Amino acid sequence: MPTRARFRPHPRGFGFATPVDTDGHTEIETLVTDGEGASATVDGIFVPPPTCKGFLADDLVDVEVAIDDKGASAASMTLVSRSRRMLVGTVQQGPGRLVIEPDPSLGSGWIRLDEAVARKLVLAAGRQVVVLVGDADDGAALGRALVAGPHVVGSPQAIRAASVVIALGRAAPALVPGGPTAAGLDPAEAETTHTRVVGLLAGGGRGGAAGLDPTGPVPGVDAPWSERRDEPCVTVDSASTRDLDDAVAATWDGDPDAPVGVAVHIADVARAIGVGSDADRYARIVASTAYLAVGANAPMLDPALSEGSLSLLPDEDRWAISARFSVSPSGQISEVSIEAAAVRSVAKLSYEALEPWLEGDTEAIHQEAGAAAPVADAVLTAACEAGRRLGAERDARVTFEELFSDAEVEPALVDGKLSTVEATPHADAYRLIERLMVAANEAVASWLIAREVPALYRAHAGLDPERTERLRAAVELASAKVPALEDPEAEADEVVGQIIAEIDRADEEGREADRDLLVSVAASSTARASYEPDPSAHTGLASSAYTHFTSPIRRYADLVVHRQIRAALGDETPPHAVEDLGPMSVWLDARSGAMSYLQARERGDLWSRLFDRGFLNGPEPATVTGITTNGLRIRLPRLGVSGFVTAERALDLPAKQRGSLVVDEHGLTTTSGPWRVGSRIMVRFAGLDATNRANWRLGAA
Repeated sequence: MPTRARFRPHPRGFGFATPVDTDGHTEIETLVTDGEGASATVDGIFVPPPTCKGFLADDLVDVEVAIDDKGASAASMTLVSRSRRMLVGTVQQGPGRLVIEPDPSLGSGWIRLDEAVARKLVLAAGRQVVVLVGDADDGAALGRALVAGPHVVGSPQAIRAASVVIALGRAAPALVPGGPTAAGLDPAEAETTHTRVVGLLAGGGRGGAAGLDPTGPVPGVDAPWSERRDEPCVTVDSASTRDLDDAVAATWDGDPDAPVGVAVHIADVARAIGVGSDADRYARIVASTAYLAVGANAPMLDPALSEGSLSLLPDEDRWAISARFSVSPSGQISEVSIEAAAVRSVAKLSYEALEPWLEGDTEAIHQEAGAAAPVADAVLTAACEAGRRLGAERDARVTFEELFSDAEVEPALVDGKLSTVEATPHADAYRLIERLMVAANEAVASWLIAREVPALYRAHAGLDPERTERLRAAVELASAKVPALEDPEAEADEVVGQIIAEIDRADEEGREADRDLLVSVAASSTARASYEPDPSAHTGLASSAYTHFTSPIRRYADLVVHRQIRAALGDETPPHAVEDLGPMSVWLDARSGAMSYLQARERGDLWSRLFDRGFLNGPEPATVTGITTNGLRIRLPRLGVSGFVTAERALDLPAKQRGSLVVDEHGLTTTSGPWRVGSRIMVRFAGLDATNRANWRLGAA
């Protein structure tokens, strides 16, 4: 009996089929039996190279299994359904015809081209293209239409196109558990919109939000509103930002014992985008704005709205939903109120100007603020005091935040050329505004909970339960004491607090290797944040409840929260019931997560090109983050890049000689060398592999 599974190719030409439940999504462990009657319980089936050919990533397949002493392998596979509609690859001259060689992360073997497409690509051999994939008469994959390209392989445009197709294809509507229907969307429309968006973005476009009709029901139409246009507020963002969805007002009399009054005004997108409108359905499908290094961003909403009538531009009357609160000298938030308001920003300020202002140099801020400079100074002075207090309170919380090191530089296109820029050029200014936004999100969450309004909350369990054993092994290896790890009743923040205490103790005692081990394993043991319909704790921020409220122009989850707020302000039934928010959270996690992966994938591939062009001529510090029999997983903290040192290079073996490392069961240590997780090493770039990923070798020379 065949086994239903999802296929995932490996860049080396083979692949794996993961058994799934009847829903086609849930990965399971299942009993398989081959034609000879041999049985085994498996959670993965090896697919040898010949069997892989013609299949694409995420294909739903039926697998006939063969079992031997090495485990289960695929004797044959039959396609059940294909979720991906776009394919990126290189045009090649096949036997008598042009074909596509897929990107190795999507498949192996050659994919045929429709004759009309092949005629367009007759001079494009060796170039990268994106094609729309359909089924030929014999059921094989067929490139039916040219979507983007031809591009020079490795060019910024090619990197963008490949990143879009690979990343967004992972969250095709049919691949999201529950599918579009669970998110209140028509499956056919969601599939069509998704395919169109992937094609537009791969071709360098901005997506399909422009011109969509926003007309539809609006919650809280008759809700009371407050006149705040006489209350000075300012926006602070990057100088190039056009979609300004937040502004800050703050007042303080200068008394260190007096509270600071803060108002965070957020563009009232829910007033403009009707529930179920064309614009709303598009935004729900894409889930978030994509900000890319190559080409223009892809806005979730029509730029005429997000960068025009909704953007909190200076000297323009705008509607907002405002979170108002007081910040005590100890950093506690109180006197929370949420209101609909009319606001008017007095100045569009930038992080670039705010950074020197924080150091006492007011020239740039005054130039941006113009006649409103005295007012901007007063608002920023109060906001700065609020941020300082909030920062002190946040620093007192027990979190793993301090363990994460931010990259110092990142790839970017500068005047059309691939280069690097400072990753966080205005860190203090950004941190100030971030603290105010985090406080607003916490204030809104507490307001919603107090009124029992269902909403999308941001949940972060802190530690990933599947990594507890590895964390426990690291604690033992570092001779640390974390008793909460052995207590099934212990809260996550108690475990986190004890681990941080042990990290500090190892640091004080000069046990650098133990400290680095604990830092590396703890940092990799955190669970991913997700949307939930109940106010679960956000351990990552040590917040009792947290929601996304401050970016409704850029994130659909925030728009959902705004609608619930508007309904509550108008004493109406919220448009989204709690039973609807659970399935929607699954959809938004998958879709917005794909957008995040897209940005990370593009950044990683741009780095590979920079390395290949000689960006690193010397050694670079790295940290060992994992150890396998095949080599060392590493992270280059200054660049924010992860990589791999093969066992052969780690052991300095002669060319073509295969090697392996002897590794403990948790991948923390090896007896094949002096390395363990957390080890600080120096690496050098050793070239790109066949998949254009960077290879690394050890050594400072």
